[in-house]
Amino acid sequence: MLSRGPPGPLENPLALFQYSQEQSFLGAVDLQCFKTCMREGNALPPEMRLHINLFPSTLIETPLPQLLALFPPDYAPHRYCIEINEQQFIGDPSLLLGSVDALKSAGIRVGMDDVGFGKSSLESLVVLEPDIVKIDRKCIDGIAQDAGLFRQLKRLVGVAHGLGAELIAEGVDSREDVDVLRALDIPYAQGFLWGQPF
Repeated sequence: MLSRGPPGPLENPLALFQYSQEQSFLGAVDLQCFKTCMREGNALPPEMRLHINLFPSTLIETPLPQLLALFPPDYAPHRYCIEINEQQFIGDPSLLLGSVDALKSAGIRVGMDDVGFGKSSLESLVVLEPDIVKIDRKCIDGIAQDAGLFRQLKRLVGVAHGLGAELIAEGVDSREDVDVLRALDIPYAQGFLWGQPF
């Protein structure tokens, strides 16, 4: 599920969330986007898995009973995945561990979004043990022509496989990159190669 702001300068989600953070109401906007995505997603076929992003700060600040109350009472296990956005650096990923464990216990998958090659990404993966790892486009784009990028991604894939995480490559724009991703045993991908988000 993708969030979009109102038509105008805040329609782009990066601009919307940056403005919300500058005005100190990022958590409120993030939760409202979450509620809207839940409402719209419930109209989709029940066999579809719904991925909804939350900022780490929102996950930390929102009492877990309040967050879990936003899910339908009869949801199927693993229908929902909360993707924690890796772009917001929180310093200590163990601050999220209680929430992550509780979500998993409730049958909700936990994903790490925009995972890269940095120290913070590695620490978050090892501490939080996400069900799903979405690899940031900067680690994917042009990999068919970049041997260094290939080696780095191969190491990241090894870590994710060691944790038993499902892998999704983001930002895939070329068939050549798809061939490399298949060779690395990355089973899922998203990107402009298949269509524009809406």
